[in-house]
Amino acid sequence: MTQVYQSHPGGFHLTEDVQYLQFNQYSQFPELLHGVFTRQGGCSPEPYKSLNTSTPPFNPGDSIENVVHNRVLALQALDTAQYPCVTLWQVHGADSAIYTAQEEWRTDWANSSYYGQPWTPQSIRKADALITKERGTLLALSFADCVPILLYDPIEQVIALVHGGWRGTARGIIATTLATMEEYSGCKPHNIYAGIGPAIGPCCYEVSEDVRQLFLGQMPFETMPTNEHYRNLINEAAVFSTPTLPNKKSLRLDLQATNRNQLVRAGVTSEHIETMEICTSCNTDRFFSHRKEMGKTGRFPVVMGLL
Repeated sequence: MTQVYQSHPGGFHLTEDVQYLQFNQYSQFPELLHGVFTRQGGCSPEPYKSLNTSTPPFNPGDSIENVVHNRVLALQALDTAQYPCVTLWQVHGADSAIYTAQEEWRTDWANSSYYGQPWTPQSIRKADALITKERGTLLALSFADCVPILLYDPIEQVIALVHGGWRGTARGIIATTLATMEEYSGCKPHNIYAGIGPAIGPCCYEVSEDVRQLFLGQMPFETMPTNEHYRNLINEAAVFSTPTLPNKKSLRLDLQATNRNQLVRAGVTSEHIETMEICTSCNTDRFFSHRKEMGKTGRFPVVMGLL
């Protein structure tokens, strides 16, 4: 039996031991399915305990068998284990990939065949946002401090699942995803709803001056350069602070607020944006945190689909 705990923002759901959160605003769309999972309820051992959905070599101490089982548990919790599921090779850039059933795509994210067959660049794309209007196929990405952003245009019936790490955010992943959605299916930003999931907060996320300079355009990326068309938007949306610690001043980046600002500056209505104000680093009992756990940790899944 599924128990539902209402919280604000978002609803907290517990299916046996697997736990996930949902955005309140998406409850008005019965065709839209989504779940932002915690790390709890899986089978992976420490330090990947327990719902880790990232495999070796990124998590060398866990096994493919554990990861596949955890992926199945996540889909079972949403009652969607029978559906195909696609993912991306996340590279911290600002490119989007569009899933269509007519193209070559691997749809076995939660199946052992995902690791038993060779893949090609066509079947597993390198990108950091996954877009589709196909029904009956799920989108899945995995996180540990980076920002999960779930987008839905109920007019054009298009969804997007976005991986917003600091590098992708500094490269304009939000603006480029919205532009791709419009080009793909005529999506208008003011019609789009956005959910911002748990991520490392400014309370914990100390960054270098180089990071600020990359956001402000004072330093270029050596690879995957920022599209200059979005330079002002990225600059104006960035949220940094410099709290004073006992022995120094610390530069902090607020990734959730920065991505929210990018959404608003790109035309998304502020009333259509819901944020789960949860810091993954402060809550390692519930979420994986790459920074807090010094890289020895897993990744929690976020799943989205139109059914």
